Amino acid sequence: MKIQFIICGWHMNRESLIDGLYELQKQNKDTVDVFWSCHKEPTDEIKEKFNYKVFYNGGEEYGAYQQAVEYLNLEDDTICFFLHDDLVLKSLDFIPLCIEGLKTHKVIGNCKNYGEESYDPNKVIEIGIKEEFDNKTRLDYVMDKNKHFFSPGAIPLKTVRPSFICMTYGSVKEIGGFEPRVEAYCPPIPNEEGTPVYRGNKGMSSWGNEFPQLNNYKFNVVFGHPKIGYLSDTYLDSKFIYECARGNVVSDHPITNVKNILVKDVKTQKFYMKED
Repeated sequence: MKIQFIICGWHMNRESLIDGLYELQKQNKDTVDVFWSCHKEPTDEIKEKFNYKVFYNGGEEYGAYQQAVEYLNLEDDTICFFLHDDLVLKSLDFIPLCIEGLKTHKVIGNCKNYGEESYDPNKVIEIGIKEEFDNKTRLDYVMDKNKHFFSPGAIPLKTVRPSFICMTYGSVKEIGGFEPRVEAYCPPIPNEEGTPVYRGNKGMSSWGNEFPQLNNYKFNVVFGHPKIGYLSDTYLDSKFIYECARGNVVSDHPITNVKNILVKDVKTQKFYMKED
């Protein structure tokens, strides 16, 4: 059994994750590999410690994951951990729990995510990620080979955040890989204030929400609600990992079991040190 970590490389700012995965890989050379799928040039530390490749910055994190699985030579029974790189790693004890969990589940997230009562793949998006996608539906962002998965139309979704996803590569193949299709790969462009935005002055969360839901839809249709599980019922946080918001620990979703860490106050946008 092989364990493959695929890290979406963008923030590269969490030493607990970098150090923890480096030691894990070093101590388990025959079974664990850590690969950084980078959407910008990685730091020297990443280059020295891990296998990596810089891919075209498109498709948000799912674009990074899809480009990685197409590049890597994975076996169907490989256990894959798809992770953001701004996670605060508290413990690696999630690994055996996930391995055991995959005996009864197909997809495991770190934390329980907000569901969606009715997600309609045929909803029209007026301003597309590129001009050619203007007034196209969500379904138009899906790979042609996978459009049949969306035939049920509007359904309720049980969702997993793309910050942490555990599934076998065989399960990734069952859903035809990760959406969106490569024609929708497009990076955000800095506006006059230097803030990265998409067409129509859409913020980073617009496609960062749309693309994950396309994959969540497939999780629901192909695997079903009972096959989707979580390590924690607390949003962003578990005993093992805290999922940062755009690189930051945020005050409205407190981190537990960690002290001496900077927290961003959501109301004031200022930082303070969490000491207890």
